[in-house]
This record gives sequence, C-alpha cells and structure tokens, in this order.
Amino acid sequence: MGARGTKAFVGCEKYLICPLCRLPLRLSESSLKCTGGHNFDIARQGYVNLLRNHQPSGPYNRESFLNRRQIFLSGLYEPLVDKVKSLIDYFEIKDVVVDAGCGEGFFTSRLACEAPSTTRFFSFDISKEAIRLAAAENHSDCITWFVSDLAAIPIQSQTTGCVINLFSPANYTEFSRLLRRGGIVIKAIPTQNHFIEIRDKVYESRTGYNGYSNKRVIDYFAKHCRLIGRHTVSSSIEMTPDLLSATIAMTPIMFGVDGHDVDWSSVTSLTMESDVLVGSFE
Repeated sequence: MGARGTKAFVGCEKYLICPLCRLPLRLSESSLKCTGGHNFDIARQGYVNLLRNHQPSGPYNRESFLNRRQIFLSGLYEPLVDKVKSLIDYFEIKDVVVDAGCGEGFFTSRLACEAPSTTRFFSFDISKEAIRLAAAENHSDCITWFVSDLAAIPIQSQTTGCVINLFSPANYTEFSRLLRRGGIVIKAIPTQNHFIEIRDKVYESRTGYNGYSNKRVIDYFAKHCRLIGRHTVSSSIEMTPDLLSATIAMTPIMFGVDGHDVDWSSVTSLTMESDVLVGSFE
C-alpha cells in the first residue's frame, strides 16, 4: 500500500472509533489499529472493511452498482448534487461530512470536488462491492471509504458537521449522536414523480394502485428531528436503450418484477425528482 493509498487516513484518530471496542482508530503503516488490539487493513483500492463476518444479502450487487453509476453519470442527478452542495455552503459546513449509505460513491465524489480544503468526508456503506467501486474510482485525499454497519457508524460523537443520507435508509438516533452543535442532516427521498416513466409502465395494469407517496418518510423524518427545510429538485433526460436497460436493472421499482413482461417502447425520457429534507436535532 503506497502513500497515496494511506494519505486519506492520516489523522483519522480524531474521528474514527473501532467498531468492536469504540476506542480511537489510528493509522499504522497500511492498517487502522486501536489500543484494544483490533486491526483493520486498508485494501489496495483504498478502503477499509469495518464490518466483521457479515455481508448483506439482497438485490444490490456489483452489476447493480455499475448500472447506478451509469445513470448518475448521465447528468440526471446534477441538480440534486447542486442542491446538496448549496445547502452545505449555506450552513457553512467546512469540517466533517458523513455520507451514510454512500453506495458507489457518486455523491461524495461530486461534493468533494468543490468542497473547502478543510472539509473531510467519511463515506460508509454496508455493501463491500459498492465501497470497492467507490474507492477504486476516487482517490481524493479528503475522502475515506468504509464498509460499515450504518446503525453503528464508527465515528466519534459530536464531531460531524453534516450527515448526508441520499436515497438510503436512515438511523436518526445515530445521526443525532454524530452531529456537533449546529450540525445538520440532509436526506434525499424520491417523490411520486421520480422515475415516473418506469413506475407507470410497471403499475399501469394493476388495479387498486393509487401511486407512490413519500409522506410517511417525511413524517418519520419530522418526528425524529426538527425539519428546517424541504426542497424539491427535478430534472429529466432523453432515454436511450443503454440507459433504459441500466435503469430497469437498478431501480427498486423493478424488484420482484419481470421486465420482460413490460412493453418499454413508449418510454422516451427519464425523470429524477427528489424531496431534499434538512433537519436539526437542536
């Protein structure tokens, strides 16, 4: 492991804690170690697996994350990146940003490109495949990538300026623990118009379907932290055969659905629409 692969972990003891004993983790050659004797190697791609003896099962695999990356790189999500960046700037977050559920790393990487030099990003996902892709693609010294349990994020309490949680399950108790005074959580969730072209084709023949609503998610957010902002962001792109194939393969709308049974010929565009929620625990 060369200097490039370890540089992002320098000084991590100010923030990182061992997932097993909660003692600070320090960089030691090509590993992170705590005084309790636990050791976590830095993989050659530049990430650390802090999730011992457990890997999630389910529909998300390497192919799924590669399809997600193809959609992200199409430009469809750029307005969402811009909105999250503007909120981080507005609240003057210049210290630590935790990406809880970072997937293959698109949002962290885009946000880090224009962040102040003082900002440090800690990005976590429970999927090893996702983190491996993220770390292999991005070697920024201000981002550290981890496979981790998102219900027990290995960051010291009250050290984080912002938690971003974009299209991923949330643990508000954990977010509250992480945030310092004045810190915020930014969560993005789909609206009823998100991927509406795909949703309509899947459900058009199903009786009793009244459409998707994110009201329950917003109410849950507001119940666990103070909702201080809500912003709707949308964009659309022309659908190509490659993008259609990637979208069908990656979207949760298609989980449990056989795409071969759907006539996609009329789908000529793809819409991204998200509600961006901003919360505080103060």
